[in-house]
Amino acid sequence: MPYVKTALLSAFKKQDLEKYASKLLELGVKMWASAGTAKYLSEKGLEVNSIEKLTGFDQLLNGRVKTLHPAVFAGILARNTEQEEKSLKEAGYPKFDLVYVNLYPFIENAFEIEDETELVELIDIGGIALLRAAAKNFKRTVVATEYDDLKQIIETLERENYIPEEMSRNLAVKTFFMTSYYDSIIAKRFWDGAHFPKYMSLAGTNENMPELRYGENPHQHAALYMTHPAEGIPKAEVLWGKSLSFNNFVDLDSALMAVLDFKEPACVIVKHNSPCGIAVGKKLIDAYKAALASDPLSAFGGIVALNRKVDEETAELMRKHFFECIVAPEYDEQALETLKKRKNLRILRLPEFVRKWRYNAKIIAGGVLVQNDDPEEELIGDWQVVTDTKPTEAQREDLIFAMKAAKFVKSNSVVIAKNSATVGIGGGLPSRVDAAILAVRKAGDRANGAVAASDAFLPFPDTLYVLAQAGVKALIQPGGSRNDKLSIEAANKLGVAMVFTGRRHFRH
Repeated sequence: MPYVKTALLSAFKKQDLEKYASKLLELGVKMWASAGTAKYLSEKGLEVNSIEKLTGFDQLLNGRVKTLHPAVFAGILARNTEQEEKSLKEAGYPKFDLVYVNLYPFIENAFEIEDETELVELIDIGGIALLRAAAKNFKRTVVATEYDDLKQIIETLERENYIPEEMSRNLAVKTFFMTSYYDSIIAKRFWDGAHFPKYMSLAGTNENMPELRYGENPHQHAALYMTHPAEGIPKAEVLWGKSLSFNNFVDLDSALMAVLDFKEPACVIVKHNSPCGIAVGKKLIDAYKAALASDPLSAFGGIVALNRKVDEETAELMRKHFFECIVAPEYDEQALETLKKRKNLRILRLPEFVRKWRYNAKIIAGGVLVQNDDPEEELIGDWQVVTDTKPTEAQREDLIFAMKAAKFVKSNSVVIAKNSATVGIGGGLPSRVDAAILAVRKAGDRANGAVAASDAFLPFPDTLYVLAQAGVKALIQPGGSRNDKLSIEAANKLGVAMVFTGRRHFRH
């Protein structure tokens, strides 16, 4: 178990370090520090040895080489064996029992500084090496990466006079995760995104993230880790309401990603990670009314995402319905006060509705799947009308809307839409016919004269018959089935306009 008699400190951010260094000195710990840190602590009146006295040279390459020296790393990596104790003594090197390092601020500047030459200088080499060495030798050396670690170490030393090995191990694990996160941000910043590299690291931090009471179910543990650069729901400000749950974050993300696809005032209502209402309108209130009307029963207890500032009139309508969460770029002052009348509602503000990272990942047992986003742009110019009946201009607009909406419904998905609003959604079913039946049931009479979208091709005309029988007059689908000819013949017989896009939109 580690006994701390000698410490090595190397800090880029030095403010308040003297408080912890002075505590260590009071405990009889001898202090060594890199040149800049030693100068800072000396100016604060603390007794500290500069690492230059040990290595025998000043900083090389304008400070890029300070601690990369055998005299430093031997003292960190040495184990409590007679042979290694003898080697250190013969070389005249001290043994370091505690290593504290905070790194150059690459992460904070990774996506702020465009000049790569300037940014490269913020990649920490020596600090990372010191931390990894100390973490590797956790049975003898204690490692710290932030003041909370130092505080914990000092309090333990004051109480026990040594550091329990389990605690040292936990600090080492934390350090390896942190250095991995640091390196992953470096790789992410310089990755061109045009290809998938041989090795992939996806990392995040739960610093300043809300604590989750549990996962999808009460017996599951959970935590939220925010990636860098910060974006999406983890970056949103909670203006009102209790803390968000695991399921809230999942549903909010689904709603947000869907509403981002629309340039017009839009509203998306999500329940259990699948949309139950999507609509656009000339005004936000129109979009909200239409989205809610799509399936008001399913919307109860749902999640709402909007892409415009919420005004008082819209807020007053929303207050009358029970929702778990609302996220929008902004709220009028009175609108916010109106929504706060719902005690159990969470209100989130996310001013910047811009995707910064165009990739997403799914974790499976034994692996991670990574893909680029399904782009929001639809290749309208490549669409092919394959039936004798052509869609009207109004139907064409609704078809565009319906296919955008279908992208965010779990496959198999069938969406029925009218006047740029969903009126029936069927999704998450193994059978496309069943998805169509569900969409028709949800739409009721509203299916008459509406259009429909399917996220994938129709292997048989049966889905088309279900939709046409309900009154759907135009259908959009990717095409590409061996039985496309049968579907086209059926559509011509039924007088339904059908468009092929050549692009599938599965969402598993």
